[in-house]
Amino acid sequence: MSARLLRAASAAVLGLGAALVAAPAAVADDVEVEVVIPDVGGLEVVDAQLRWGLNLEAGAGAYFGGCNFLSAGRAGDAGSSRVWSQSDGLWAATDGDVRVEKPDASGTWRTATWAGRCLARDGQPVQAASPASASENQVVLDGGVGSVDLDEGTATVRWAGSFTVAFYGGMTYWSASDPVLTVDADGTGTLTATASGYAASMADAGAWAPVPSTPVTLATLRGVELGADGFMVTPEYLGVRVDMPADGTAQAARDASNAAFWGAFPQDFVRFQARTGQASYWYTSGGARDAAKPATPVAVSWDASSPVPAPVAPPVAAAPAAPVGGASGGSAAAGGASSPVARAVTAASEVASAGPAAAVAALQAATVLAAASLIPAAAAVTGWFVLEGQALAWSVAGLLTAASAAVAGFVKGWLVLPWAR
Repeated sequence: MSARLLRAASAAVLGLGAALVAAPAAVADDVEVEVVIPDVGGLEVVDAQLRWGLNLEAGAGAYFGGCNFLSAGRAGDAGSSRVWSQSDGLWAATDGDVRVEKPDASGTWRTATWAGRCLARDGQPVQAASPASASENQVVLDGGVGSVDLDEGTATVRWAGSFTVAFYGGMTYWSASDPVLTVDADGTGTLTATASGYAASMADAGAWAPVPSTPVTLATLRGVELGADGFMVTPEYLGVRVDMPADGTAQAARDASNAAFWGAFPQDFVRFQARTGQASYWYTSGGARDAAKPATPVAVSWDASSPVPAPVAPPVAAAPAAPVGGASGGSAAAGGASSPVARAVTAASEVASAGPAAAVAALQAATVLAAASLIPAAAAVTGWFVLEGQALAWSVAGLLTAASAAVAGFVKGWLVLPWAR
């Protein structure tokens, strides 16, 4: 029985009690009537809905592999750290009670497609150069069961199903299974799940191993106000500190340049991501895309047939402008049309028609120029950019791919040395 029907039944019982109380006095003299007023705040839900996009980074452009994206279900074993293809069968728009949705240009939410997974709502490809550019994809789970007490402000709801978060086109991914929502009377709560995935190694591109299933806290909640139909709240991120292993990327120091978006996902969640290769994408690491990492609002509806409005991510907080390679800690801000990033991406798109090898090589040039962090001394000598955290590993893999493509280009005759003309 849905929450709506339960409320209707409660109202009917109250009406019956009122009718009995109003019975003729003669009847009242002969019959003792005991009226029990039901707890109208207590609900048993059988089809609750959970909707969340995690953060903008989970639908953003990637420096290699096209983009980051969500997938319904628990993705299988790709066999290695590589970019997914549609024929792999690893990506899915729906899986049981789980689906992935994206907004179109009108703001209408529609089931995601493979072809559109890297597109923003305006139909244009998402851009790694802009932290605000994202597909806005969200995972939706129906069929949640549990209990809700609106008077007490408590709730416990469980969903059966999984979703997968893939970064760098699938080169690193993990899955969350069977989420559980718990809300306490003080308005605090958690969203937990069992996480699994595959470990990729920065030191060895050929390394690939399953990560054991691990209970994690996907989100910590505060200020939850349970409504008649559900609630919406932004999980804790801003101001949250996280500790990383000695061999991991430390959380950046909080300062004026990142205070507007400085923080982290829950500690146990981030530690789990250290094994998948995604750790630094879930906390402020000092990179150019830090503004896209804060958690986006999560929505929970007691009845999937009457959901609360889909959450919309707030505008990305802007960091104060800083010179590239200046005293801001070596983090280069990606952005405007005059930036090296924008120029490189434009150049890559313009050369795409020149042939397969040339297009791949240009893409990799854009990948390098789109690096998040710049070491001034090294740049002055070599002109090379150093990518933040995990981006370095994936971009190096991309450069190797470009080198292979270039060799093939010379063999096939697509590319010709200048002095050979």
